[in-house]
Amino acid sequence: MFKKAVRFATNEVTLWTLGLIALFLAGDMPGPSICLFKWMGIERCWGCGLGHAVHDALHLDLAGSFAHHPLGIPVLAVILGRVIGLARRSIQPPIPPTWTRKTC
Repeated sequence: MFKKAVRFATNEVTLWTLGLIALFLAGDMPGPSICLFKWMGIERCWGCGLGHAVHDALHLDLAGSFAHHPLGIPVLAVILGRVIGLARRSIQPPIPPTWTRKTC
């Protein structure tokens, strides 16, 4: 059971970390967009704005991040907290429940 939890946590840490690296490296990339709303002709997409806001926050451009989406910085804080918590959990050994400890 613990091995499955560690495997899931490390996979999730890997996915979140790769996602943040992709957002850090991606900017205004030339070429077609992968956004469905842009394909439909809608210019303002909250998802795209949030992605740009996280990108700007990762580059420490806090004013630009807030201009793209006001929740970009809190979202980045939540994602980083999740990554740190999962990484910490996968490194530390599990603590057994109190009812299984022997008190002799």
